[in-house]
Amino acid sequence: MTLEILICTTVERLHRVAQLLLPPMKEVSYMVSCQGGEPQEDENVPFGREDVVLLTMPERGLSKNRNKAFLSSTGDLLLLCDDDEVLNEETVRGIISDFEQHPEWDIIQYEAEGLGKHYPSEYVSSVELALRRWVADSVRFDERFGLGSPELASGEEEVFLHDARGAGATLGYLPKVVCRVGGESTGKRFLADGRVQRSKGAVFCYTRGKCYAYYKCTREAMGWMLRKRVNPLPLLRNMYWGIRYVKA
Repeated sequence: MTLEILICTTVERLHRVAQLLLPPMKEVSYMVSCQGGEPQEDENVPFGREDVVLLTMPERGLSKNRNKAFLSSTGDLLLLCDDDEVLNEETVRGIISDFEQHPEWDIIQYEAEGLGKHYPSEYVSSVELALRRWVADSVRFDERFGLGSPELASGEEEVFLHDARGAGATLGYLPKVVCRVGGESTGKRFLADGRVQRSKGAVFCYTRGKCYAYYKCTREAMGWMLRKRVNPLPLLRNMYWGIRYVKA
């Protein structure tokens, strides 16, 4: 089997990708999918390697970028990456073997340092995921969700995994660190970002239905009011908006 590492970036951050690349490995290649237009000629210099392919797209949106990478990829196995990661070489070298040892799994969740999570975790980040070819051929990221999308700034992983399970994919977990990430996850900006609040309602509705979503969002807002004395009305307004958005 072959492993293809799909790195999503923007034209402004393309220079960061060079530090993410590991020494060449047999059966491992990279696809760098760059959104926001064509890079300057000198920005291609770090990719003077036969195992790295650069794609460009004018559109913006992380989910669009991941879907572009899916459509253009050829590996038997795919590892999802962002441009702010440091990959763990030992874990990456073992991904093919992990799938060979677990034929019952179609998607494997690894661990990522820097997310502030305790594992195993119910919430899954894209940068923790490796998957088989057929999953990428059958399921796409919903482009209404994720960074760069018009209304919903997060939730794309939950929706993708929901759709993947619906297509018959099984998810396994291995306690191996696949990468270290920098920065703050989008979900931690919940109180400060109305688009993240909208995403919460939209994800609940997409994965569990409208009735459950209204119930869960109401409990969420009331919980913030009791714990942090937050005014629940703006939270409710945004989360309810997200419910209506995905049902429209």
